[in-house]
Amino acid sequence: MVMEAKLPNLLKNVEDEGVVADYDAQFNDPDFRNGIVTCAALSLDGHRVALGFGSGVIELADIDHQHTISRFQLDPPNHPVWIEFVHGSHRVAAEDNEGNVTILGHDMTSINIGTLPNNPLPAVTRVSDNGLFIVQVPRNADSSWHDSMTLISISGDLHMQHLAPPTSNGFTPTSNPPILASKSSTRSSASLVIPHRRTLGFSPGAHYLGAFDGLSAFAWSTGSGELIASYRVTDFKLWIMNPAVPLARSYRIPNPVSTQPTLSLTEGEAADIHHSETHAGHNLDESWIKCPFYVILAKEDINFIIPRYKIHSSAAGRTPLFGTFGSAGLPVYFDGEFEFFIPKEYRLVNFSGAEGLGAWYGDQVPSDPIDLYSPRSSKDGT
Repeated sequence: MVMEAKLPNLLKNVEDEGVVADYDAQFNDPDFRNGIVTCAALSLDGHRVALGFGSGVIELADIDHQHTISRFQLDPPNHPVWIEFVHGSHRVAAEDNEGNVTILGHDMTSINIGTLPNNPLPAVTRVSDNGLFIVQVPRNADSSWHDSMTLISISGDLHMQHLAPPTSNGFTPTSNPPILASKSSTRSSASLVIPHRRTLGFSPGAHYLGAFDGLSAFAWSTGSGELIASYRVTDFKLWIMNPAVPLARSYRIPNPVSTQPTLSLTEGEAADIHHSETHAGHNLDESWIKCPFYVILAKEDINFIIPRYKIHSSAAGRTPLFGTFGSAGLPVYFDGEFEFFIPKEYRLVNFSGAEGLGAWYGDQVPSDPIDLYSPRSSKDGT
């Protein structure tokens, strides 16, 4: 798992407006910012880490041997806001703070494949298991996230495409408020209004992708960019992405409210299923798209924080999950078991709305009503 560089002490209380002002001033000073890691990524094999610096430099380092193996300079030299490994562990894709998306590798000339709209906060991204697709979800308070998603294709003809909005399939989602939660909101009353890494993902072969927030869920084709199905999220605390592994807990498959006429997604799935059995056949993607989302069946223990973490962890397969709230530190769960606490001094940087923190270092963790966060991790989760 990628742990962000230890943050300055001024982040200890990000609610203080004076602290945020100092934070902005330091970040916007090139002499200070250029040496700061603004984003990071971990290769799917877990052997390499990519670090993006405020100077526009991106370094690839070998974790096992503790040395830098490649160094790139973005052109123009803007600071990167996200990085993802693509095509294995030798190339990366990065977006800078002006929206320029670039592919870089030691065996190729850097390629700028387009420019995305500039937003005050870095987008949420997820890369497919085969490293050939990246989905980018902007954090933009001016429009709904599902109206401006971008799919970046790294295979063959490098390109970016806009994913069809829900209205193209005749479904109008329930309107979302413009921010995640106000400062006066409690965790129980907050509503997730953009997806994050825990609620965004691809099918095993990357033919499809899905995403959900606190109100709606959608699935798209990566080939055509068309919307395949829409769902209403009525019990967000129990929803998970299909991890493409047998679930260790009982679950329910939600019924879509809108689908492509040519795609059959309703074959009695609404019934409760106990302890999933692997779908027959070799086409995992076609099985995945019939149930891109699961609703975990849980009883009274869902009302307690620690059991809730275990419930999601046991259902998510080998995906590490962070609890984002805790007096003793931040708990880390893996494969349904508690592993360790992240010390308080390495606390995650949370944001609670479009106003965010102003300047930022590395990943910012979206507010989540169930206090969970899925960090970047190797493919096997370790």
